[in-house]
Amino acid sequence: MQNETIIAIPELDSSPSFIMGLAYKQFRTIASQMLNAEFDITLEMLGALRVLTHLGEVPQQTLAETLNRERSVTKRLVDNCIKRELIIARKSDTNKKARYLVVTDKGLLVKKQASAKLQKVIDDFYSPLTSDEQKLLLSLCKKLIKEDFLLSE
Repeated sequence: MQNETIIAIPELDSSPSFIMGLAYKQFRTIASQMLNAEFDITLEMLGALRVLTHLGEVPQQTLAETLNRERSVTKRLVDNCIKRELIIARKSDTNKKARYLVVTDKGLLVKKQASAKLQKVIDDFYSPLTSDEQKLLLSLCKKLIKEDFLLSE
């Protein structure tokens, strides 16, 4: 196994949670730098564009629940997407408090281009793993996710 010792503190080097966190931070830094430099967006913005592209026009609350984010964090995310003209928000005719969100044509284009570039980052990042190892990693991570925890956030 390569990189048996990551930080030379055995208790941390043998902690799957710590090592998963390091791997994610490294991936997030690489991906975020690319997305910011090339598209002026964050990973969270791309996630919002992906959700809205998949679900269509939805209430802001649905976006928050799908991304498993607090409402205040989602509001900031949405406001930043609106500033960049990636999504638009409309008031509901029936519920004046609800904001309905939809991806703009610019948002669809940015999502498509950013997703293609991000896939290259993903491919490079996961290149030390075989295809089977990548599938196993995804499967194992999914086993660790507790559904009731997601819903209660």
